Formats: sequence, C-alpha cells, structure tokens
Amino acid sequence: MAKTFYTFKNILLITGDIGILYLSLYGALFVRYGAGFTDTIWQAHVFPFSLSFALWVIIFHIGGLYNPKITKNDYRFYATAAKTILFAIAATMIVFYLMPAFGIAPKTNLLLVGIIFFALFALWRNAYNALIRSRHLSNTIIFVGMNKETKDIIAMLDAHPQLGYAVAGVVEHDGADRLSKIIKEKNVDTIVYTKEQGHDGAGSNARISKILYTLIPLGADIVDLPKFYAQVTRKIPVSIIGETWFLENLITSEKNLYKIEKRALDLVSALVLGAITLPFMPLVALLIVMDSRGPVFYRQKRVGKNGRQFALVKFRTMIDNAERQGVQWTQTKDRRVTKIGSILRKTRIDELPQLWNILKGDMSFIGPRPERPEFVATLEKEIPHYPMRHLIKPGLTGWAQINQPLGGASVSDSMEKLQYDLYYIKNRNLIIDFDILMKTIRVVVSREGY
Repeated sequence: MAKTFYTFKNILLITGDIGILYLSLYGALFVRYGAGFTDTIWQAHVFPFSLSFALWVIIFHIGGLYNPKITKNDYRFYATAAKTILFAIAATMIVFYLMPAFGIAPKTNLLLVGIIFFALFALWRNAYNALIRSRHLSNTIIFVGMNKETKDIIAMLDAHPQLGYAVAGVVEHDGADRLSKIIKEKNVDTIVYTKEQGHDGAGSNARISKILYTLIPLGADIVDLPKFYAQVTRKIPVSIIGETWFLENLITSEKNLYKIEKRALDLVSALVLGAITLPFMPLVALLIVMDSRGPVFYRQKRVGKNGRQFALVKFRTMIDNAERQGVQWTQTKDRRVTKIGSILRKTRIDELPQLWNILKGDMSFIGPRPERPEFVATLEKEIPHYPMRHLIKPGLTGWAQINQPLGGASVSDSMEKLQYDLYYIKNRNLIIDFDILMKTIRVVVSREGY
C-alpha cells in the first residue's frame, strides 16, 4: 500500500497541475480578449499550448515540484516553484519561435498564463497538502519494534506531513499481542515491522511473523522496515539489512536486456557529446595551463565493476602534486583546488574526459561514482555491504549525486551515498537513468549535489 500511496499522490499532483494549466490558459485568453474571446481563439491556442504544457510537466518534475520531501507550504518550495515556472515560460517561448508552424508567438498570453498559473498553483498546492493530511487520504501507520532507523523515519514523517502518513504509535516486540486491538481502534492502514538483528533475535522474529500472519485478514498492509524505508526515502538502510536482502533483491542476471540497451546508449551518447564538446577542450586546456603549473589531464586509479581498478581521466582542477602529503578526502572549499579548477568542478566540465572511460567500457553515464582504492579499503571496513556498490559499472553521475546534499567527503557521507547507490542498483532501468540524467542538469545549473 505504501508504494501505491506514493504513486497515487504523484498522479494526483500531476493531474491537478495539468488541470490548472488549462484553467490558466482559459483565464489568460479571457483577460486578453475579453468579449472578443471566441471558440476560434481557444482552438488556435489549445493544441500548441497542450504541447508546451507537456514540456512544463517535465520541467516541473526535473525542478523537483513532484518531490514529496519539498512539496511543503513554505518559502523554499514556492521560491523553487517560481524559478521553475519562469524557466518553463522561457523554454516555451523558444519552442514557439523555433516552430512557427503553430502560427502564434504568444509572448503576452504566455506571461499571463504563467502569472495566473502561479497564483492558482499556490492555492492548489495548499489545498493538496491539507487534503493529503486529512483522515480520508492519509495513511495511518503503526511501527512494530524500535531501532535507530525507526526513529529516523518517524522523525521524517513528522517533519514532512505533506507525505500523508500519520504515525499512530510504536509497539515493542513484547507487546505485539495487542496489535489486533490497536489496528481496529485506530483504523491502521500499514504495519511496519522491524526484525531484531543477530541470532538472539531469531526466536522473537519467528513469534512476530506468526502474529503478523494472523493480522492479514484485517486488511492492513504489512511491510518490513527496509522496504518501507526505501519507498519513503528512496534509499536502502544498510545497517538493518543482511545477506538475505541482497539474495532477494540484487540478482543482476535479471537485467541482461537492460545492460545491452544501456551499453548501446552509453556508446552513442559518449560519441555525440564528445563530438559536441571536442572543439572547446583546447580552450579548457589553455585555461588550466595559464592558471597553474602542471599537466592538463589528471589520471587517477579508481575502483570499477567487480572491484577492478582502472585509470580515470579528468581535467586537472588542483595544484600540481596536491597529494604530496598523502591521499586525502576532497573537502568543501578545498584550498588545493585552483581558480579555474573551481569553475570546472562547479560546471562538471572537469568530468568531460571521462567520456573516454565510457567508450572503453570502464564506466557508464549513470551509476555509483567510482572511488579511489585507498578510500575503498577504509570504507569496506567501516561500512557494511560497501563492496556491493561494485556490482555494476560506476558512472559520471548517479542517484546519490542528485539526492545527496553538497558536503565534504567522509565515511558518513559515503555511507549515505551507498544507501542511494543500493537503491539505484536494485531499481535501475532506462526510465530512472533518464530521470537521473535530466536532474543532473538541474544539479549542475543550481550547483547542488556532489
């Protein structure tokens, strides 16, 4: 039910936005033409604007307006919405001028649509947040068992009421016999249970399973914490999953067709992007040489698929011999980064030489970012299941990079990114890859992420 509930909320948001877009178009034409507004004028605008509205919805998605974590009634969300709508208007203007076959170039009408839409959008999203929190639509949850991840997810649900979950309480394992009564009294929709870790918890887990089995006729959705955690946060909680989870969820042989499709797209995309950017690379090289002494390119050992090491190629962004005191984590505002290097990093231009790594087959466009062998040796000791991120090829960008806030590299940051990487490895497909690629553009433009 949790996954269905998530899908329902997104469909409701998108449907509402589309309805408001058409209402805004009608309002804009009525304001513009007044008594002269006729069916002929409507027909002349509805088709081209329908195409532009499809573009708007895609831009809204890339801009994060359907990300349930930020769809709150606060300044940050509406500031993001305003910037996204302005970008959508600009993109639509370009489309209309590039496609004169529509017979219209509606600058005034487009601006009116944008203004009316933003006003109606604010009203609609306020109504949506109130609706999704109401008893009729909210999902009432009860947790069975408590650990750090349970506390984290409860805190997240409390901090983000727009997610539409109402926590009815927590029942410890030794009180699970009361579940039937609680479910009936509180009209519980979802039961999220936590397994106890280690051999000592085997008996308790078996007992909980039997109790949960008897609750099936009550109609509540029964889901374990890792699955619910992943559905809500879009990452896998590595500290509470074991070997069984990997056996059940990471069977890579099931994605053989996807691997072929992805490799073909990698080759075509790398060749096209390489051809487009090749004329600019000498200029980048010249700027690097003028800014600081040292080579143009920087080669570094990284760990790839199945732990195989390869030489990753980048434009140099640090001073020459930056690691004369040994291997170091790259930090925010790292003093070793040159002036030109800072610009190259923020715009991700320093990553362009990795198109060669993609062509060679060392990397893919989408996947976990490759780490250095020295760091991998440390992280494998500190973080459970860390080697599993090497089940697939590393990428230029990935699920972690569009979700993880900008910060310095550390063990805790690497653990957070691993949780996103595992979610991607489990759920990867061409649709998610395209989503990551589009949102990476937003990350680059807004200077978020890695």
